[in-house]
Amino acid sequence: MKKYLFYASVLLIVLNIFSPLLQAQDYDENNGGSEEVIDGISKSIFFDLGFGGPAGLSGGLGFRYSYFSFTLGLSGFANKVPAYQINNYGTGINASQPLPVGYSQESYSALIVTGDFGFNYEIAPKIIAFASIGYYSQQDTILAHDYKQDLRYYYKYYTSSGLCYSIGGEYTIADNINVGIGYHTKRGVFGRIAYTWK
Repeated sequence: MKKYLFYASVLLIVLNIFSPLLQAQDYDENNGGSEEVIDGISKSIFFDLGFGGPAGLSGGLGFRYSYFSFTLGLSGFANKVPAYQINNYGTGINASQPLPVGYSQESYSALIVTGDFGFNYEIAPKIIAFASIGYYSQQDTILAHDYKQDLRYYYKYYTSSGLCYSIGGEYTIADNINVGIGYHTKRGVFGRIAYTWK
């Protein structure tokens, strides 16, 4: 619990440092700064396609409003678990007990769901950097491998959850179109395409 409170505190400090950027306004120089010129707020919808994470191929769909974004991701939908037998009677395999002699444990990341809140900042014309912090839920299928007979049996499922992170950047290649690349701790290296508007 203390770890999550620490991460939340760091995020609040970062947002507090960058909060003046959210309040920045442009003024019309010809009127001595008395008249505000309000630019439109940038918005975008984007799609991520990644690989190299613990569950292989991944996808993500997100929305950005001004400096902030939210992404929902899914990994493992293209994974294949080797053929295995559910009926393990007579083998001595029990999910609550260690594997018997002659078996090894094999873990396959079956499914990972992520939700990430991000911060986006234009560091140069046409270049946007982003970083996110989020939460993941992961379920792995664990098989018992009889390496002498090369047979696999169902052993158990293992579920885990925790914090996840990402970092990356986007580049504007045409009006309303951005492409980007990033790294996510649970979705691996990913490419991004975004449609933006104001």
